[in-house]
Amino acid sequence: MKLLSLLSISLVLISGWQLNAQTKTPSSKIEKILAVPVDRIAKSFLKDPLMKSVSIGVYYQGEEFIRHYGELDEGKKNKPTNQTIYDIGSVTKTFVGTLMAKAELAGKLSVEEDIRNYLDGEYPNLQYKNQPIKIKHLLTHTACLPRFLPLSILDEFEHIDASLADRIAKLASNYTKQQFFDDLKKISIDTMPGVRYAYANSGVELAAYILERAYGIPFEKLLAKELFQKAKMTSTGISLSNAQEKFYANGYGDFNNLTPSMETKLWGGSGYGKSSLPDLLKYIKYQLGNTSEVHRSHQILFDKTPIHGDPNNKLAYLWES
Repeated sequence: MKLLSLLSISLVLISGWQLNAQTKTPSSKIEKILAVPVDRIAKSFLKDPLMKSVSIGVYYQGEEFIRHYGELDEGKKNKPTNQTIYDIGSVTKTFVGTLMAKAELAGKLSVEEDIRNYLDGEYPNLQYKNQPIKIKHLLTHTACLPRFLPLSILDEFEHIDASLADRIAKLASNYTKQQFFDDLKKISIDTMPGVRYAYANSGVELAAYILERAYGIPFEKLLAKELFQKAKMTSTGISLSNAQEKFYANGYGDFNNLTPSMETKLWGGSGYGKSSLPDLLKYIKYQLGNTSEVHRSHQILFDKTPIHGDPNNKLAYLWES
């Protein structure tokens, strides 16, 4: 069963406004089918004054279709290209899920394991009525962990204005791994793990750390070795090289203000990934492939309660169906 709700069969990356399509004479079957409707959709989308540009990619039956529109920064005439690198947010979580499936198949770990097997020190709080948090609970957001660590990030949403992104970025970029583990010891679990869905970036960061421990390799190097190389993704990572930085797209907030780049001292698995559109199409191709880790990562781990209000939704290895 294919669980590609985050990427779907098509992918859109957004940064801002003004229509200026990357022109290309339709030559392939997919271009002849998609060129006109995609241009129309992009033109309609970019009528929103907050939208500066949009990159659209489709992978279908072995063919790729890519279009770029608008300006990355208003007035600079810097149209996005195939080299443009975007923040990809929670698509990063699926990297973690895929690696976790691969680690399980390699005998590095089991998703049925108590997460404390990979933590140094005592964490008697990471259980409820003697039922521990297991790795699979991290992969399905059913571990009862906080949405964010540090907890103070949630407080920032009480005052939404143009400074919100800067305030959150400052908290996140200064928060260390040691502080993460210190805070993890203070958490109180009030529900049986595996019963209630509660979206938790903190749990995904912990899953990335567990992968690091299981392989004995830093998480970002593990991504490159075990996933990006296999999928032939050359412009994707948590952090960027100096050469890639010049292609990194600026982000703009709800107040049309320039927002800071996504940086973290943690592992970055919860949403700090960065990638180009061609690389993400390679990732779609990889996820539609026939490898054992892809098949395993799409297996259902949780379907007990409605997810986002839909009783038909199910959860796999950080995939939602």
